[in-house]
Amino acid sequence: MENINTIQNKLGVGTLIVSTKTNRVLLNMRAPHKTHAMQWALFGGMVEKDEQPKDALMRELMEEMNFVPDIEKIYPFDVYQSRDGHFKYYSFVCVVEEEFSPELNDENCGYCWINLGQWPKPMHQGARISFCNERAIERINMILNQHPIV
Repeated sequence: MENINTIQNKLGVGTLIVSTKTNRVLLNMRAPHKTHAMQWALFGGMVEKDEQPKDALMRELMEEMNFVPDIEKIYPFDVYQSRDGHFKYYSFVCVVEEEFSPELNDENCGYCWINLGQWPKPMHQGARISFCNERAIERINMILNQHPIV
């Protein structure tokens, strides 16, 4: 039997970035050398020691895009926990006004702005579970409705 003190719990974060001007969402394509290679995913990564999920998200955006976009608001969206309880993933929706072009690091090999609900394939399983369902799309539309275009 495994000693509970030797099990390492891991935390991850990711975000769906949504433009209020176009109602489109930003996804990235994982690079061939990364886990979940060549799958469409959220921008994000692992939470470091003593880091809060939102702080980890801002750090990961800077690492993966080379900048943090002008985010109007960040909404906590979903928390996934593995069955064994050793992995927890916090997903967010970040609202931006304008679409932008990220400067991708080597963890990603592409990106796309897509219409909400028209998910590309193959989707990363975690992104698919959190966002690719009718309830999630309704919640994202409610978020967008709180940010009218001026």
